[in-house]
Amino acid sequence: MKKHRYILLAEDDPDDRELFMEAVAIVDPAIRVSTVENGEKLMDHLRQHEASPDCIFLDLNMPRKGGKECLQEIRNNEKTHNIPVIVYSTSLNARDVDDTFRFGASRFIRKPGTFRELTDLLNSNLIYFFIPSTHTRRNFVINPQKAYGK
Repeated sequence: MKKHRYILLAEDDPDDRELFMEAVAIVDPAIRVSTVENGEKLMDHLRQHEASPDCIFLDLNMPRKGGKECLQEIRNNEKTHNIPVIVYSTSLNARDVDDTFRFGASRFIRKPGTFRELTDLLNSNLIYFFIPSTHTRRNFVINPQKAYGK
């Protein structure tokens, strides 16, 4: 029996949450996506739910608790430290990339500029998001050229 995958998206922008969920549904309708709108709710969700997500997509700049702080807490928690965490951000600031790599993110994705680019990115990379990283710089940053026009 095929295991259904479960993604948890931490993203404060409601439009970005909706686009992400629609894109995943197109790429693989069997994948379940849950969302939270800030870092505090992400950490509450991880503490309160027995089933851990297969991977977490994590925005960096969120209210109440930022993505970097959440990433460190996830990596320092016995229950969550092995969950692949994909940083999903409009930023491609070198410090953000360096910090999230050092804090143990599996991948760093710069948000695509269009819905089509998002579905293409998910279609070509989705399998890798569910695999824990060997934590090397090779292929850490995905989609470095594109960003939402916000």
